[in-house]
Amino acid sequence: MEEVVSGKLKRSLSTRDLIIYGIIFMIPVAPVAFYGSFLQPANGMVALAYLVGMIAMLFTGFSYATMSHRYPYSSSVYTYVQQGTTPALGFLGGWGICLDYLLIPTITYLISASFGHELLPAVPTWAWIAFIAVFNTIINLLGVDFVSRFSWVLFGLQALVLAAFLFLTLRLALLGQIHPTATAFYNPTHFNFSGVLQATGIVIVSYLGFDAISTLAEEATEPRKSVGRAIIGAIIGIGSLFVITTWLAGWVAPDYRSLNPATAFSQIINRVGGPTLTRLTDFVVVLSFGLAGGQEGQTAVSRILFAMGRDGILPRQLARLHRTRRTPWVAIILVGGLSLILSLTLSQDTVSNLVSFGALFGFLLLNLSVIYRFYLHGEKTLLTTIKYLISPLIGFTVSLWIFLSLATSAKVVGAIWLLAGLVILVVKTKFFRQPTPQLDL
Repeated sequence: MEEVVSGKLKRSLSTRDLIIYGIIFMIPVAPVAFYGSFLQPANGMVALAYLVGMIAMLFTGFSYATMSHRYPYSSSVYTYVQQGTTPALGFLGGWGICLDYLLIPTITYLISASFGHELLPAVPTWAWIAFIAVFNTIINLLGVDFVSRFSWVLFGLQALVLAAFLFLTLRLALLGQIHPTATAFYNPTHFNFSGVLQATGIVIVSYLGFDAISTLAEEATEPRKSVGRAIIGAIIGIGSLFVITTWLAGWVAPDYRSLNPATAFSQIINRVGGPTLTRLTDFVVVLSFGLAGGQEGQTAVSRILFAMGRDGILPRQLARLHRTRRTPWVAIILVGGLSLILSLTLSQDTVSNLVSFGALFGFLLLNLSVIYRFYLHGEKTLLTTIKYLISPLIGFTVSLWIFLSLATSAKVVGAIWLLAGLVILVVKTKFFRQPTPQLDL
């Protein structure tokens, strides 16, 4: 039924497929679930926070594009830092980002189950979680082309909801029932740039999924070109959707203090489209978080575990590929089981406070790797200084700023997770007397 380590993943993804994969991973309808929590720190200027977040993340995206062109392999930060600096740092970077990819399906399942329970109160949340976890595992086992096709369907549903919201909001504006305003970008009465920066530190989590695109490099038809383009395209694409959506929300409810933070965007949707659009939006949120975000999170982490198993730093069973589907079936089933257990034992608030430690830790190492590999050990011109020093340095600074502002619980759990990775590294290298296993290019 399977082949081991020497097998290759199936190449079938175009640049367009990768962009849609990244956008779906970052969930276009995410503001529906999170808008209320951004209102107070941003003083209503949520669109500005999303815009600043998009620009900030682009610099780390440029670093990913640089590395993906040079090292077109699955496993993202793991391979990029490994090849850009040392194999040991590469393993710690990859191990760190695995933490987030294990938690992303968990939080998406919990959000999806809470919305699903509201739609169908008779179905308990644990049943929603179990169904979603099993369904996503099956889709992942069928192959990345199935995941890609499913992503296109879910993208269409989210686009339908956002298009309806856009159309109905513009219609109300033309009828004079609401008035266009720029308060979502700049409200002179309540403007506080420190508040906007605080909100940016929260909304930027919505952009972290662009890293997942790089985990599919060995399943892309032209990885040296398509991965970098897809990463930049996905950041700009999802950022534009976030900015436009929250800008229009500011038209509908310019007085953000009148909204209930727990149901803020649902109130806005109800004002625009009534109960019908509200129920449709809730249904799409269930699918988007549970099946899109969760499914693609499982895809991403299984590829990182596959690469680590192939290199031998983790058990080689993780590199087993299905004979016909060419999917890392052991890694997929492992991640599916862990996600199910975590979703049934942890609360949404707990997981929310833990997500993003690993990704930001990986971003820090990745940006430093670009500087070390391409600037310090490369030709120094004005262009290379901008591309390989200034740009990744900005990406590093932004990531460090957000990293330092994480909740204490995230730092504690993240530190324990990294310590566990260090123990694995010490055991595998016999206290560093043997070289760290790495990808043989």
